[in-house]
Order: sequence, then structure tokens, then C-alpha cells
Amino acid sequence: MKLILTVACILMKPACKTVSLCSALTALLLAPLAALAESPPAASPLLDVFPESKAPTFYEKPSEFVVSRQFRPGATRSQWAEGVDERAVFHAYLTHKSTSERSWELRLGKGGQIYSVVSSFGEAMPPQSALAPFVDEVWQMVAINTDLLDRMPELGKSKIREESNSYIHQSGMYVDKKDQPLSPKKPFYAPLLATLEDAAARSYAVMNWGQVPTASIHRSDVLFTTQYRDLGAGVIEMSYLCFNFGNFPLNGLNTPWGGVRTSVFPELVLSQPDGSYRFHTPFSIDMPGTHGDIAKTGGWAAATQNAANPAAYSLGLVFGRDLHWPEQQQLQRAKTPGFQKSPTVYGAGDSRHGVRDYTVMDVSSRVMIQPGECFFRRVFLVLGTLSEVADAGRKLESFADYQMMDFTEADTPLLPLYVKPMDKDQFVPTPDAPTPDAKPIARLYARPVKHSKPLFLLQEAATGRYRLTTDPALLNRKEPFANPYPAGDPKHAAFQNRVQYVNYEGPAKSMTLLGYVMPREKADATKHRYATLSTIPALADFFQAGESLSADALIIRTSDKPESAPH
Repeated sequence: MKLILTVACILMKPACKTVSLCSALTALLLAPLAALAESPPAASPLLDVFPESKAPTFYEKPSEFVVSRQFRPGATRSQWAEGVDERAVFHAYLTHKSTSERSWELRLGKGGQIYSVVSSFGEAMPPQSALAPFVDEVWQMVAINTDLLDRMPELGKSKIREESNSYIHQSGMYVDKKDQPLSPKKPFYAPLLATLEDAAARSYAVMNWGQVPTASIHRSDVLFTTQYRDLGAGVIEMSYLCFNFGNFPLNGLNTPWGGVRTSVFPELVLSQPDGSYRFHTPFSIDMPGTHGDIAKTGGWAAATQNAANPAAYSLGLVFGRDLHWPEQQQLQRAKTPGFQKSPTVYGAGDSRHGVRDYTVMDVSSRVMIQPGECFFRRVFLVLGTLSEVADAGRKLESFADYQMMDFTEADTPLLPLYVKPMDKDQFVPTPDAPTPDAKPIARLYARPVKHSKPLFLLQEAATGRYRLTTDPALLNRKEPFANPYPAGDPKHAAFQNRVQYVNYEGPAKSMTLLGYVMPREKADATKHRYATLSTIPALADFFQAGESLSADALIIRTSDKPESAPH
């Protein structure tokens, strides 16, 4: 199985000697990600990260699950808003085909987000905004550290300084915002690192490097992995994994943030603990009390065409209600100002009286994900009549799940790492054996072991040279940030000597995720054979630390044997 995971990245303007050459190169190097040729990532064992699902399947009637990456121009009933081009976001169609039951189609974006849900009811997803096409009004994960936001209440109740934005979207960045000079002019979606189609399991998984939606002083060191699985009869299992490989904790995670087109599904219902459901259509997601403890529900909610009609078309979200929350997470949450007592809440917001044709359905995990930790969440999307959705919700709510994942060095599979000759007299690290008898120079972890760092291989566009790093933003543009607060102001230190990360621009042509390595201080060197990355010339010659750990601070497995022989 190949492991090369390629993603096109944005390039910076180089120095030029002539005006004509400079113009041509500038046009190329400042092109948005969506405009560059995209090579789909190969199927990857890096996506084998989810716990086995115990949820029932509903395959009584004949059907098939089809994955297609070939965009079909004109074959849409979606009718997006003026100025929104679906081709810029498209990654794949996931289709349930049947002549015996209702068919459906999910469309996935390059950021791994669901941006289209089509079935008998038409298009369920909002028509989008030209300033955030397929970035906000989609089904996706969103991570956050609320403590990093620079709130400016003098400018409005929820106004924040966008340069301090600490939301990390699975989807991508906002476009051409007038008050943000560094926002991209064309769509930039979170780089797609890996995909995995499993025909037998009727599933498709993707991995993305998450992005702060504005050019921020805060890094977006998060990997989002999502698996969609067709369970039959209109039920889609959605499994999420968020890996924080950065330097600051995350204190909240939407799993998922999503919603529907209000004009298609104008009403909402919320399940009750006794198995019934009631009309529940709040006016705004920001209203006090909008978010409620999932333990006080029946474990599901639904958007529907008519809450009083069991035969009305509906879209349900099954999030469960079992709160098996680890004690350490409860203690961390209790120490965090503003956190609710319930670790997971459901919230909704009706837009019937607003300008956006969008109703939010939000499952928020009030979780503390420390640097080096992973969080897993599993929910279900259900398409059908309201009675069908309610029945599925009752059957599935006990199978929704969430937990901290603790991948260890002992139980995580290893991936071999080789070197192969390339052009420009380079010998480049690769997951593929260059010859049948080639021996690996090292081994990488296939899963995000606790405290590990993802190891990326970047290629520069202008020179073709390769760089090895645990800093995915190594080659991206960084714009010096002018501190808005004078010396002596309580906020001054937090904004001093900072840069804004402009991840949609940089001299990188491609990004490859090879696997995971361990910081020297976190590895269990008493049980496994290791070497510092700096002592392996084939790796050290390419390595640049950027804003992450140095080659001396990283160690890599040199054998799959458990004997102790630290180097």
C-alpha cells in the first residue's frame, strides 16, 4: 500500500531580474491552492486510528456505496449563492445507491468537510457566502482555545481581534475580507494529507491539517481525521479524531459544527429522555440557554420540514447521552472559567429571521486537549422521514461515543522509512521501498502516539529541494505583526514579537506526511531502539526545525524489536 500523501500548497513570489519574468512567476507563485493541479493522496494506513464501531447496520435492502473523485459539472440541484464556485472545494462524492430505499449523496470538500447533502428533499446545505464559501456553513470539526482570543467588547458583544483568532477549522479560511488585508483572495481549504477508502466497510476517511480561518498570530498545529461510513437506510456514521501537536491546549471542540438550509428544513425537534421528541427551534445560537446538556435529551435532534408531521423529510443528528467522562477531564474543566458543568452540549440556532439561509446544529465537547493529546468522537447523521429519524435515533444513541485516545509506542504499528534517489542529486526520505531488497533506515509510528510529532516532507517549488520538518508552516509566509498595545498595557506582552501565519502563501510545492516521531524527553527509551534524528545523515541533511523541535530533540525508531538499546 502506498503512503505518499501529496497536497498542493501556495507559493511565494521569488526575486526576479526582469519585469516580464517577475510577473509570470508572481502569477504562478501567488496562485491559490484550489487553482493548482491536485494529486489525490494515496490510500493510507495513517488513517487506521478509529475504535471499532459496535453500531448496528441496516443493509436489509440492496444498496451500494460508491466513492467518486470525478467532478460532474452541471449535475447539481444545489443552487449555490452568486459568486460561489463548487469546483474550488470539491474533493469527492460519497453516494448511497439503491432502487429499494431512499438514495443520498454527500459531497466532501478538500478540507474533509461535508459541504453538500442531497436526497429526496433536495439540497440540505446552505447556499453559502462568497466571503466564506464552504468554510462556515458545512459539517466539520472546529477546535478552539478561548483563552487566546483578544476580545474587544467596546466594539460589540462578541467582537474579537481577528489577528488573535484561535479557532481552528477543519474546512479552511475566509476569503477576501475587507477588514483583513492578509485574507486570501480565492478559497484556501485545509491541506488534504491522506485518504482511505474501504469498500468492504463502506467507508471513506480523510486527514487534514487544520487552519485558523484568518491570518492569525496563533498557529494551527492540529490534524483532523474524519471517517464517513454508510450503515444503510439513510444512516451515516461520522467518526472524528483531533490531534493537538502544538504548544497550547485546546479547551473546546465542535464534533461536529454543522447545520442545514433553513428554507428546506425550517423547524427543529429535540429528543427527550423518555424517547419522545418536542419542537425546539431557538432564534439564535448566541441566546442564553441555547446549549443544553446532552444527558437531559434522548441523544438526538433533527431538522425537519414539519415538526408536527412524522412523514416530513428530516435530517437527524445522533450524538448520544452517556457521559463516561474521565475524572481528569472533569477536574480540568472545573478549573476553567466559563465552562458548563456538562462535558458535551447540543445547541441550535434558527435563521428564519436572519439574512443567512442557515440553521446551526452544534455538538460541542467541552474538552481539554493538551499538547500531544488526541480526542475521538463518533456521531450519526440520519436522512429520512421524521419518524424514521426518531426510530434510528433511539436505536443508535447508545452507540455514539467519545474519549481521549491514548496511542502508545507499544501498541502502535510502525511504518518503514527508506531513501531513494531523486533529481538534483538528492536522496529523499520515502515510505516506499525503492527496490525489493531495500532496507529501511528507520521506522515511524503510524498513529499519533501521545506527545509525538508529525513528520512532514516539504518540496520547494522554485528549487525542487526537499525539507524534512515537524513544522508544517516551515516554508509558509510569516508577516511581522505590529503590537496594538503600548508598553505597560496588560495585553502588551502577549502581542509582542509575534508574526501572522499566512499559510496560503509560501515557496512549498508539496507536503507529505510520513508518520510520527517522538520528542526525546517523552519517548520510552528503556523499551525500544531509538536514534536521534540528527545522527541519521539521510534525514538530518534535509531537516529544518522551523518553530518546532530540532533534530537533536527528536528520536526515531531504528528497529521494530522491543529490546532496549538507546543510541
